[in-house]
Amino acid sequence: MTDHKTGRPPEKRYLQIGGGEKLQPILYALAAEKLLDRPVAAGRLFYCTRRGGYRVLEVRLDDASRKAIGEVLGTLENAIEEAFLPAWPRQDACATCDFVQICGPHEEKRIRRKKGERLKPLEQLRGRP
Repeated sequence: MTDHKTGRPPEKRYLQIGGGEKLQPILYALAAEKLLDRPVAAGRLFYCTRRGGYRVLEVRLDDASRKAIGEVLGTLENAIEEAFLPAWPRQDACATCDFVQICGPHEEKRIRRKKGERLKPLEQLRGRP
């Protein structure tokens, strides 16, 4: 399953979910597997421009990636049930985010007030490859 991208590839290579930020390869592969009713080996991002260096990033759809995406979806489900979906960008994420117009330019400052137990599940996801 391939998603064609026009931007730049991430600087850091990731194996499954990239700390919860890189979900497309696995989610698209799982969707294709469900729709086609047959196994899908991997999800790929193809940076199909000179800007992207014509680079291909592949994420295998194996037991480890299925477990990782299950953790993401479980964390999201719990957050919805608890009505707690905080904007919590990693450091310097707002500088390259396409949605800064929605959140505003000060979200990284506001997150300092959001420390606590409720953020632990997000912290755990951020530590995943």
